[in-house]
Amino acid sequence: MHVSQACVVAAVVAVMVVIAPPTPTQAGITDILGSVLGPILKEAIKTREIILLDNYCTMERQPYIKSFEVHYRAEVSCPGWTTIKGRGSNHRNPTNSENAALRDFMTKAVKAGLVTREEAAPWLDNR
Repeated sequence: MHVSQACVVAAVVAVMVVIAPPTPTQAGITDILGSVLGPILKEAIKTREIILLDNYCTMERQPYIKSFEVHYRAEVSCPGWTTIKGRGSNHRNPTNSENAALRDFMTKAVKAGLVTREEAAPWLDNR
């Protein structure tokens, strides 16, 4: 019985495929961190539009690391109304950083005479 060289090669290839199936690629640390931190950062870093006393404004929020803890800073600006910027930082809660930025903005707006203390009261008294 004569076995052709092509049959031998085919048999060797078939045996190798069965013996050594492909293994999935192991995820690197950057892949793992990216899949975990990606959604968190997407939610943590926000820019949104708000209306303050009938004026278009933006509020930006982003995390930063301080003493091995995540803290947040926020900034409020109203480009069509004033150059004043309200800032809030050093908060572990993102909402607290936003509230601090709003309070800072309104404090500066009252000082500059853009709004009265009564108009700014909801942002100054309850936050």
